[in-house]
Amino acid sequence: MFPSSHKTYIRSFYKKILSEASIFFDDRTRLYITSRARKTFHEYKTCHDIERIKYKIREGRKHLHRLEKANRGHDKSALKILREAYGLKGKTRHGLIYPYLNGHQHEDVQIHFEPFVAHAPRTAPPPLLCPPLRALITQHLGKNVEPELPVPQYKPLHVGRKANLLWRHRSMLLDRVQVPLPFEIICELEMKAGAPKSHPLACATRLTGGPQWNDFYMPIQPAVNMLGHLEPQIPSKRLLPPKSHSLLSIRARYKMTESPYSTYKPSLLEYLEKNDENKQDEVKSVSKIDCYNSRKKKRLYRRLLQHVPCINMFSANQMWKEGIKYNVFKSNWAPRAVNEILEDVPDEKVICATLVSSRINKKKRS
Repeated sequence: MFPSSHKTYIRSFYKKILSEASIFFDDRTRLYITSRARKTFHEYKTCHDIERIKYKIREGRKHLHRLEKANRGHDKSALKILREAYGLKGKTRHGLIYPYLNGHQHEDVQIHFEPFVAHAPRTAPPPLLCPPLRALITQHLGKNVEPELPVPQYKPLHVGRKANLLWRHRSMLLDRVQVPLPFEIICELEMKAGAPKSHPLACATRLTGGPQWNDFYMPIQPAVNMLGHLEPQIPSKRLLPPKSHSLLSIRARYKMTESPYSTYKPSLLEYLEKNDENKQDEVKSVSKIDCYNSRKKKRLYRRLLQHVPCINMFSANQMWKEGIKYNVFKSNWAPRAVNEILEDVPDEKVICATLVSSRINKKKRS
């Protein structure tokens, strides 16, 4: 049986997550956090396993503390939340990689292979990977698609062990490889990182970076369900932040009720000191609501682009065609080392466009 204050605590916990999510500076991340919170709370609404509920509360509080730190100006926490929302880890990453593994398959291409032993299905090797995913593994991840199998000295390699080694290598690759975002989202991230619309090195001008949403992701419903916050055609009303500073301060001050599952009981002196500290923290938290200026946001988006791979634009019909050369690269607005910049000297046209954009930004600041 649950404690009498269980429902009150869960409601205040849910309200606290939504209030903190509405303060975050990135529009798509706000939508991602609110949709994930609604879905998770709805899934466990009818759950009666108290140990499972306690585990989910601990997990949710961990994410809530990270979100609170990010809203108060902690760059590392903000970058972790952006990485999760834009598919570098978590559920969004599964949605991005799903079409490469399970979508747009042609009947002419043999993807699955027969097992090494006919009557033993567990000896079947891993299926064939599409050429874009192979290019991402070799160029961005820096690994071989197929492993180097050991050669025994006195007898041939057992087929069961061979299949296990192949599957272990494939699982390692799929856990580590990063796939590009949709073309529209990459262009949006570059603009947030400070790229002008007509810059010659921008992905929007070069028409490269990743597959288009309507062609590659829209026909596959499981991917759309996991990537709803990355859909380019989201109405702008759902992405707008709360405008008034007073509303932000009210949401930042919102307090949760005490957990009925807490076993810690402070003394009277600790309780009084804690109340004084909470009042001081409230004042600090309200004063730090708008702690991310435009320059700080650009830096965070550039650090995010450093881990996002870009690839030549391809259509869903071309995904399984062999012989196409794919070039995997990083965005030109991702931070790079000095030796990397000196190796790739830009043209005069690119230098002029960059200088013009920097002058415009200086005029806006002044």
